[in-house]
Parts: sequence; structure tokens; C-alpha cells
Amino acid sequence: MSLSKIFGFKKQGIFAGILIFLLVFAGPAIGDRCIKIASYNLENLFDLEHDGTEYPGYIPGGRLGWNNEMMERKLGNLSRVIHDLSADIIGLQEVESGKALERLRLRLKSRGTNYPHAVIADSRPATVNCALLSRFPVTNTEEIYAARGSGRSILRADLDVDGDRLVVFVNHWKSKSGPESLRLACARALARAVKTLPESADYVLLGDFNSNYNEHETMAGRGSLNDTNGITGLNHILKTFSAGRLVSEKQLIRSSDKHLHYNLWLELPEDRRWSTLFFGRPQSPDAILLPASLYDDYGISYLDNSFDRFDPGYLFEKEKVMRWQRTDKGRGGHLGFGYSDHLPVYACLSTKAFSFGSGALPSPGRPEKASIADFYDSKSGEVNFKLKDCAVIYRHEDNAVIKQADGRAIYVYKAAAGLEEGGMYDLKVTRLKRFYGNLEVTGIDDLIPVGRVDFRGKWYINDPEIDLCSPGLENEVTGKYRGRYAGGQFHYGNQRRIRLYFRDKSLEPESPGRIRINRARIGYHRGPELVIEKPSQITGIDP
Repeated sequence: MSLSKIFGFKKQGIFAGILIFLLVFAGPAIGDRCIKIASYNLENLFDLEHDGTEYPGYIPGGRLGWNNEMMERKLGNLSRVIHDLSADIIGLQEVESGKALERLRLRLKSRGTNYPHAVIADSRPATVNCALLSRFPVTNTEEIYAARGSGRSILRADLDVDGDRLVVFVNHWKSKSGPESLRLACARALARAVKTLPESADYVLLGDFNSNYNEHETMAGRGSLNDTNGITGLNHILKTFSAGRLVSEKQLIRSSDKHLHYNLWLELPEDRRWSTLFFGRPQSPDAILLPASLYDDYGISYLDNSFDRFDPGYLFEKEKVMRWQRTDKGRGGHLGFGYSDHLPVYACLSTKAFSFGSGALPSPGRPEKASIADFYDSKSGEVNFKLKDCAVIYRHEDNAVIKQADGRAIYVYKAAAGLEEGGMYDLKVTRLKRFYGNLEVTGIDDLIPVGRVDFRGKWYINDPEIDLCSPGLENEVTGKYRGRYAGGQFHYGNQRRIRLYFRDKSLEPESPGRIRINRARIGYHRGPELVIEKPSQITGIDP
């Protein structure tokens, strides 16, 4: 137990010295890494008990096909997302029961992602509930009730993060099938709960608020929603809007009002500020809001610029979020594939003191030394990274793949004019982009040739038994592989397979047939794929 718990206040003065002494002799803490916290609306994770509160499409054994097989498929898909997201703490929405949550937890454990602590807000009847999975101990839980009919219970969970207390509020406010007054009731209940905390308490508000980050603007003029004379729960009650503008980090820190909150959506470019589509319109209901207490120099702090949405390519289909699929436009039978109609969002916390620009993105003023591997923890958009010793291991037209020795590779899209295959360069990366989940470099500057590359050995993927679909192999380039092409898939090794994508359809071989692959890029679009764009990359093999 930490001194802050024993004595009931933040670590200061002599007690800080005692704590440092204890930490030195107790071993390293986790402050040097990201404590990832996330939120994910699972879109109706129901169990197989018929309680009478289910949505019609989720009656166990009913005519629409919600049964153990379908639940297993849904659990498999959702657990893939959560496993790949790899959060330490994740707030969940639309979980029917503790039984459904436990089955999800066990499925994640079978994937090697263990959450020993799981809680759900299900003390009063509701169709779906808020829940939380955590790698840190949960020391206390509470359910916060809004006015009747205003939404699910809000879950409060107190976590012990290496001796520091972090309070997490998991929300799922009333949907926009109802007016803003219902969400206002949720906001007021949450605001009252926050005000019971000590002023210096470290806490996070997250979940599906069913409100855009700029709800005060998007609600205006919509009479079906605006029954509050323009007052919104997210912007006005939780105070993410103050003094005529959305609260910034600097405003949060300098203000005398300690109940302001910063909405982390503001860290992303406007075209990425969405996590779900509502009748084709981008919306940002899934959010993480932070108080000033996470911007100080003690306890838990925010790792600046670490917020993003989680959007690998497999979560999309034809530019739409690949939700759980049912017939009859989502009202009929279950088809057994898809994920959720929401994307997860995440951010990083730390037990170090807060500092501006401490997250993955550097300040725009000067280049920051980095490795290509660092990019995969970065946000997209304008960046200023300085790379050394980048080998060009693949080149086609104005695109290339660069890689560092014993490090990762990344795809350079429409920005490889100055790169020569086989060359080694120092360079500056000025822009990153995620295209359906695939990370790409789209801006390069200050290109300096530093030598040539010996391509023997480490630069290409050659293990015949490696799973080319593994997330860590995104943007790598294969060596020589032999296998069988059938049904759009390349079958190789011991029952391994990966989809092939042909930019030029004339390169596609006969199916089925034996083929040889050489120097193909591992791309990502809805799922992993080998990108074939040159005749030299694929040849048929006589039977």
C-alpha cells in the first residue's frame, strides 16, 4: 500500500523522500512506460441466459440465431480487437452481464491477454451495462445512477496503479433516440460524483457519451435533440467548453475552476475525430476526458499527445466500420462476422510528472530522434521525426519500404522520389497517415545518402513457418516463399495462409495452382495481405 493511501494525501515533502527511498529498494516502477487506458463499445455482447430483458435479436436459441456458436464467433472477433489494442485498463459498454464479461475475459486469456480484474455495473435491471477489465487491482467499485430512463448506470472503479489511486468512471449515456435532457441527467449525476473526490484526485472519465466533442455545435438546430436551450451534458455540465471555446490543455491547467475537463479528441486532426458513423455521418461519442489533476507533477499524469482511436484495417469494410453483421439491415439473423459499430479509443498515463509534448508526437519546432518502431505508437498527421540508417528494401513507382537493421519496416506512400532501392539514408519524416489501419509515411525531408545495403540475411522475412498475418510484420517484405494459391489466399508452411492483393489483375495466377512469391510487401486493408504489384513478385510452378 502506498504512503498516499496510508496517510490519505498526495506525496509531498519528507513523505516524497521516504517514498523514493522505498521505490529504489523495491525495484523499478512502471512510470517509464505507457499505462494504456481505453474505451470500447462492444455493440451488444449478450450471454446465453434468457432473462427477459434481451433485445429481440439476442434471445438465446431464438429464430435469429443467437446461440453458443454465434457468441463464440463474436467473442473471438472482439477479443482479437482488445488483444491487438493491448490496453492495461479498458472500459467497456454494452455488456449484458457478468457471465458475458467473464466469457470475454477467458477468451482474451486464451489469446495471451490476461485481465485478472473485471467488474460490471449490473446491480439494477438493464439490457446492457458498463464494465471494466484491468491489469491493476480494483480496490473499490460504485454504481452511479442518473434519473430514471436517462441511461445505464455509470461504473466507478478505483484502481491501485503501483500504489497510486486512479478513479475511472465508465459511461454509456442515453442514445440520441432521446433528447439532450436525458444525457444532461447522466452528466449531472457524473458531475456530482466527481465533486465528491478530493481536489487532487487522479481520475478519468471515459466511455460512450453519445455526444460529439463539439456537441454544442452539432446539436444546434436539431429540435428532436435540443430540448435544453442549447445546454449539453458533455460541453456544459462536464465543462469541456468554457469561456466561449472548447477547453484546451493550457486553459485546463491555468484555470481556477478545478472541474474543467479536456476532451482528448482535440489532439487529433479534425478528419480523424470520429469513432462511429451515424447514418454515414462521422460522430465522436466515444471519448476520454481528463481533469487538471492529471497534468501535475505527482501521482498519475497524462502522457501528452498519446490519444488516438484504434483503427486497424480489419475493422473496416468499404470505408465503413465493420460492425457485427446481421441480415435485414441489422435487424435479422446473425451472420457470424464483424466486430462493433464503434472503434476503440485510447490514451496513455504515466507515474512520471506531466510535461507538454511527452507523448509519441514531438513538438513541431525541432526534429526528434526516433526509430521506425516508435511510429507504430505514434499518432498520424504532421510529425517531425529524425531517422538514421534507413535501408530501402523495396521500391515501386513513387512508393517504397524502408527498414532499420534489427528493427521494423514502414511503407512510404507517394513520397519515395528521392529513394533508391538498396540505398541507406538518414532522413526526416514529416507526416504519417493511417490508411484503413495501415501506417504509412507520406512526407519525407532532409534526405541524406549514407551508404549501400547488403541484402543478405536480416532484411527480408524468410521463415516458412512464420505467421505473415502477425501485427508486428505490417509493412515488412517477404523473401522467397513457395505455396499454393486458391480462393484468393496464399497457402504456405504448416497450414499458414494470407490473402493476396493484385493491383494489376493480370498478375493473378490460375487458381488453384502452385506459386512462388518473392519480395512482396505485407500490407493491411481490412486484414493482412501480400501486395503483388510487379511480375517479378509471383511466378507459377509446374505441378
